[in-house]
Amino acid sequence: MLKIVPLSAENAAAAAELSAKCLKEAWSESTLVSQLDNPHDHTLIAYADDRAAGFLSCWCVAGEAEINNICVLHEYRRQGIARAMFGQIFSELADAERWVLEVRESNSAAIALYEGLGFARAGLRKNFYTDPDENAVIMVRE
Repeated sequence: MLKIVPLSAENAAAAAELSAKCLKEAWSESTLVSQLDNPHDHTLIAYADDRAAGFLSCWCVAGEAEINNICVLHEYRRQGIARAMFGQIFSELADAERWVLEVRESNSAAIALYEGLGFARAGLRKNFYTDPDENAVIMVRE
């Protein structure tokens, strides 16, 4: 069973552990806890089988929502968790007029997911990512 909850002081450690397993530039527990004081932050944690399986971080300022980070544990991918987190954040921030994210140019699975959610390619950031160096595709949903 999937349960999606907001980031809290109680689940920040689980989110940091998840981040360390999924992301090259992992977010620490202190970074996540600091987001709790950011009025623009909307971070969700997805639990599958009572285990933190994914998180999505979004900032929404002046009608523009920017996806800062999204990750799902490898063993939980392709089970609809990312799509469910997007569904919840779209609902919570229904007033957002524009959505923006960046994704590695080689991440065809993520690009396909985002296009399926209504995002379109809007540009390229040259050498945005490191380890390895790679361009970022900028995607926008109006």
